[in-house]
Amino acid sequence: MSAEVSIIIPLYNTEKYIAETIQSVIEQTYTNWELIIIDDGSKDASSEKVKPFLSDNRIQYFYQNNGGVSLARNNGISKAKGEYIAFLDADDLWKNSNLEEKITALKNGNADFVFSDMELINEKSESKNIIVEGTDKDILNHYLLWDRTVIPGPCSNLVVKNQCLSKGLRFDSAFSTAADQDFCFNLSSQYIGQRISKALWKYRILENSMSKNIRVMEKDHIGVYNKAAKNGLFNAQAPKHKCFSNLYMILAGSWWVDGKNKIRGLFFIIKSILLYPPNISKLISKFIK
Repeated sequence: MSAEVSIIIPLYNTEKYIAETIQSVIEQTYTNWELIIIDDGSKDASSEKVKPFLSDNRIQYFYQNNGGVSLARNNGISKAKGEYIAFLDADDLWKNSNLEEKITALKNGNADFVFSDMELINEKSESKNIIVEGTDKDILNHYLLWDRTVIPGPCSNLVVKNQCLSKGLRFDSAFSTAADQDFCFNLSSQYIGQRISKALWKYRILENSMSKNIRVMEKDHIGVYNKAAKNGLFNAQAPKHKCFSNLYMILAGSWWVDGKNKIRGLFFIIKSILLYPPNISKLISKFIK
């Protein structure tokens, strides 16, 4: 019997966590799956950590020269045979009922993709007692406005009907930290999403996360928004000037707080306010707090 769900894990230098991540797949209450692991040129012992699991004929391992996480995910998609595609990052964990509840939702509703809320854990897999909630109301516009969390941690969360990908929807290799955002822009602009209002998986907070590289984050997110504008995704509900202003305000905060670069932060504050003056209220509320 062929697998109904294809699970794609891009793997790069994650020897510390990959075994626990794979084990969380094996422990799923839903069992009709194939796991496709794409090693993106790891230089650590990641492949050795995977080997003991390959006795399970549902698990496949492929090595590629380092080309980035987007190419790894796209390679996995090209090998997937399931009716549904699930994504999982190599350091995150699924709770046991994750697949079962998401597949049930896809089969019983009219959604093309589903996702859930998420629980935050630390590097030791200990809960931080924080649940991040998403929304399936007006998904694309909330994404473009960046005014709330929409699909928490999409690349360990999404389960998508394969038919959504059969028309060429892929991760853009031009982006690294924002490739998931670009993918979700395009996915939600064409298809219907559904949220399951419980935390079905765990997102690991790492100190050396890619998202900590603010200069790459800046380049990627501005590139994604420019691409969205070129593709005509902005509208009356999510006007381009307000969306870009919100993006600039977020970049300002990242530079100011995480990057410890107040000059760069001030640059984006000015860009934000000039583009959409009402956003000065956000700035005032931050200082009041």
